[in-house]
Amino acid sequence: MTANIKAIYENGILRLEQALPIPEGAQVHVTVTLEENSAEDSHKADDPSWDAFTQLLAECAIDTGIADLSQQHDHYLYGVSKK
Repeated sequence: MTANIKAIYENGILRLEQALPIPEGAQVHVTVTLEENSAEDSHKADDPSWDAFTQLLAECAIDTGIADLSQQHDHYLYGVSKK
């Protein structure tokens, strides 16, 4: 069974907006997709700690001189052939 159901995330728990037609105790696989323009996202954008985090990332940045490091990290870490 596959179902798309809206939920609210509160205190580490997903609260479904409607009940599911499955038996109690059934194990399920959950895929979470954050809705665009959610109140939480807009709140984070106004949080000054994000500015501090962005500044810290800029201060800690290191120029390795390797232009494709992020795309070929397995090659540089483990010696596998480049893709």
